[in-house]
This record gives sequence, structure tokens and C-alpha cells, in this order.
Amino acid sequence: MADMPVAPRMSPAQDRTIAHSGSTRPQPPAVAVVFALLAGIALLGNGLKSIVSSSVLVSEADFAAWLGISTVHVAMLLESIIAGMVVALAASPLLLQRMHARTLGILACVAASVAFGTFALVDLSGPAPWLREVSAFGCFAFGAGALALLAPAAQALVALAPTPAMRTSLTSLWTGASPAGFLVAPQLVKVLLPVLGIGFYFLGFATLPLVMLVLLGLLGFALPAVRAEGITVSALPQRLLLLFVAAVIAFEAWTTAGSVDRYGAPVALLLLAAFLATAVVLIRAVRRHTFPPALTGSTGVLLLALFVLQFPTTGFFDTAFLTQQKFARAFIADRATLAAAAQILGTFVAGMVVHRRPASQPALLLTFAVIALAGLAGIAAYPWVTNPLYFPLYFLWTPAVEGFGAAGVAVLVCLAVVRDAPLHPLLAALPSIAIMLGTEFGLELLQLVFALTGAAGVGVDGSYGAIFAAQVLFALAVPALIIKAHRRGESR
Repeated sequence: MADMPVAPRMSPAQDRTIAHSGSTRPQPPAVAVVFALLAGIALLGNGLKSIVSSSVLVSEADFAAWLGISTVHVAMLLESIIAGMVVALAASPLLLQRMHARTLGILACVAASVAFGTFALVDLSGPAPWLREVSAFGCFAFGAGALALLAPAAQALVALAPTPAMRTSLTSLWTGASPAGFLVAPQLVKVLLPVLGIGFYFLGFATLPLVMLVLLGLLGFALPAVRAEGITVSALPQRLLLLFVAAVIAFEAWTTAGSVDRYGAPVALLLLAAFLATAVVLIRAVRRHTFPPALTGSTGVLLLALFVLQFPTTGFFDTAFLTQQKFARAFIADRATLAAAAQILGTFVAGMVVHRRPASQPALLLTFAVIALAGLAGIAAYPWVTNPLYFPLYFLWTPAVEGFGAAGVAVLVCLAVVRDAPLHPLLAALPSIAIMLGTEFGLELLQLVFALTGAAGVGVDGSYGAIFAAQVLFALAVPALIIKAHRRGESR
């Protein structure tokens, strides 16, 4: 693919300055220091949001008991956390066009620490149950949104790494940090929460953004270029970005109303109409705007492929199916752990191969997309696998295969984006937005499939079968988009 190699399309002089006037390539041992700082920023930047969301997700019943609320309210709490992340990521392109990524990271770290620290102090003060619940909803949603902003900020800083090899390694680390967070959270919940209690647990969690704050401060001394102001290129008008944020907020409001009540309720229908109206205005504004080449071409198609890939790879419905089939809770937890480990492995395998052979990136993208499709095809057969002898191996390894392939696609798309991100910093926000919005949109779309098939009287197994078939169809679109990106790149 002509415009998809890992190495950035910049002259040696541009590579030294990374689009910053007066910055120079650091010399050893400064290079090692910069790499270490950026590695910590990449890990924490994309990992902390996974830890906080999965801390609630892996133990909803325990959180209900600790907070003194119902499990339904804990599910709503998780929805508010995800909504906070999605809305924050939607606003990140606007923020990255108005401030440096390091500045955004510093503000996000402070906001996250204040939010989770406030909840911890409220909980430790022994308040009335209603006050604890209100503080949990407000602080968790705000804190999770702040943590979500760290992901694009960290990726923008990774794009400023002095060498292409460092950018490849750090992007792999950034991509693998999210599944690593899902691996770490269950262990933290299992070991620390029963001992510390929820207040001290989140008081300790509030210190983690402060660690990243220190790393961001040190990076300013190790790599002076990141202190430069006015480096972002205003590629998108503010009105367009505000319309995008409004559309995302309307979508989140509609899905929340549908989850709390039902999608056919009057309030949900009214919010759906608001979302559709906002989306129409946004689409018209997008059609009238001319985008820079870095935001279109093969990179834009690859980001669309990454967005679509999230529809079938949520992991929610196959886990729900196994729960409905009364599989042991420990078995389901082990399955999720293996899938997260496979994602980390897929991330680093793809990054390592493309680092050694940059020209193989188009073939690698297709290969990993096909691997993900194979795993999803295996999941699609769940309702028809009845032999208990196959349960342990089959149900354990199918999500691992899917996760390995999906993670490889994700890191390769991120590498394609990082190539141009030093010249267009808002590009750094797009993979995070594609992943988070794709996950949310896919969940809601598949929930509608479940509701409609249930209303048609096909039964629970039939509804899950319809969902799994839809997931395979979505996964089939990903290789097609990758091929389209390849052809578009060759034509340039």
C-alpha cells in the first residue's frame, strides 16, 4: 500500500523537528529517558480507563453491596461511566485543536484524581446512602471521562517520539494497554477491594493519574519539543466538532433511556428523534467541508474499518449467552482473562512483524482481520454446540482467536494513523474515538437485534443466533474495507 508504511512520510529534517520549531532529536542517553517516559504515558494513558470501567464490570454484585444500591443501579452506574468516556472522547478533537496534548493530559490527570479522590473521601465519611450513590454517579462519570481523554493525549505524545522504531514500539504498547487494564482490574478487585473497602480502593486509584502527571512533567524536560505551543493544525471548524459532540450526547441519551426503560418508550423515542435530527445536520455539515488529505484517503477507510470491527468484537453477548446457559462464573472469568491475554499477544506480534517488515502491513491487516473473523465464526456456532466434551477447549479458545486478530488490526490501524499524527495532532484522537464509539454503537445495534428477534417469538437461543450471525456479517465488512484502503493508497 503506497501510503500505509509504518515509517512517516517526512524528510529527515521534519522527523527531527516533529513539526516543532527549534526542537532537535535528543541524543543518548536522553533517547532512553524519553522512551521510558513515553512508555509509562502510553501504558497509563490507555490503561487507566479500562481499569476503572472493568473494576465495576467484574463485580457488579459486590459494588452493589458496598455502595448499598441495587444491581440495576450498578448497571446504570456502568452506563454512566461508559457515557462519560464516549462524550469525552468525542470532545477530544476539539480540545486537541485548542491545546497541546501534554496540556490536555495534565488537566485530565488533575480532573481524574480530584473526581475519584472526592468519591473516596465522601465514602469514608460515612454519608447517607443517597449521598454515596449520587457521588458515585457524578464522580465516576466525570473521572472516567477525564481518564478517557488521556488515551488520545498519550497517543499524540507517542507520535512525537524521536524515531520511527520508537513510534512503532510505543504505539503497540499504547494499544496493548487497554486489554492489560482488563487483565489487571479483576485481580485488584479480588485482592484489594475486600481488604481496603471501596473508599480506600478508589483513594489509592486516585493516585495513579498523579503518577502520569509526574511523567508528563518530566517529559517536558526530557523532550522540550512537547512544551511548544501553537503546534496543532486547525483542520476542522469548531462548529463541525461541536455538532459531532452534540450527536454523540444525543446518542448516549437515547441509549441510556432505552436501557433504563425500553426503546419504545415515549422518552426514548423523543431522544431518538433528537439524535437523528442532530446526525442529519452533522452529515450535511461534513459533506460541505473539505478535509485535509491526512484525514481522508486510505487512513480514513482504515479508521472506518476499526470502527466497524468493534461491532462484532464487544465480547458482551457471547458472555451473556454462556451466563444464560449456566456456565460457571469462574469458567467465564478465565475465558475473559485468556481473551485479554490473546489481545495483548496479538498487539505485540503485529507490532513486531510490521517493525521488521514495514511493507507487509497491508497483508498483515488482512491476515489479522481473517483471524478475527474465524474466531467470530466459531462464536456464531455456540447455540449449536451441545457436546459437553468440547465445552472447555472450544468456548475458551474462540474468543482468544477473535481477540488476537482484532488486536492485530487495531495496532496496525493505529500505526497508520501515527504516521501522520505529528503534522495533524487531532488524528491521534481518532483511533480512540473509533474504538469507543464503535463499541457503543455495536452494543446498541445488537441489543436492538436481540429485542426485535425476541418480539418475533424466535426464543432466546434464536435471538443469540441472530446476534452471532450479525456479528459475522459485520466482521466480513472489515477485510473489504482493508482492501478498499489498499487500493485507494495505491491510486495516490
